[in-house]
Amino acid sequence: MTEPRSELDGPFPIEPDALLRHARRIIGVLPEPAETEYRRAVSAAYFALFHAVTLRAVDLLVPGDVPDQRYERVRDFEHSALRRVAQWASGTGTVPRSLETEAADARADRRVQAVARAITQLNLERADADYNHFARFTGPHATTLIDIAEEAVATVAAPAFGASDGGRAFLRMLAAQPGARPPDA
Repeated sequence: MTEPRSELDGPFPIEPDALLRHARRIIGVLPEPAETEYRRAVSAAYFALFHAVTLRAVDLLVPGDVPDQRYERVRDFEHSALRRVAQWASGTGTVPRSLETEAADARADRRVQAVARAITQLNLERADADYNHFARFTGPHATTLIDIAEEAVATVAAPAFGASDGGRAFLRMLAAQPGARPPDA
């Protein structure tokens, strides 16, 4: 018989909604937040969307995964892969022949288009927030980016996203990227 797991053993889920609440708190706690707080809020907003999409991909592609397996699979997704799939869904970049049908389905779905635009924008903004010493971040700009992330996270979480041909196609393209383990792995 195995010992019962302690809650200290994990997993410790990274919940998209908690990241979004964190982003709002970062810029709302201090009377005059510094640019560092705006940068951290933008980064948290991007990561909320990243985790929402990758968690949804695992849930759709491997619905029977137990939490440990689910969170382990999520770790296999790369930011560059998510950005690439978002570009394909937006109609930019060269789609591999094996994914042309999925890309066409994704491009035909307005929900997927909105999520793809949000991913692309937030990915670029997060890179600037985390690495570009010359990029400027303000409260209104950070708030707008958090709003974009919240809307995209809600779209991805909605049952209609996973039920649509475009949403499923987007998630299948993501799962087909190098590094992501296929459902039978």
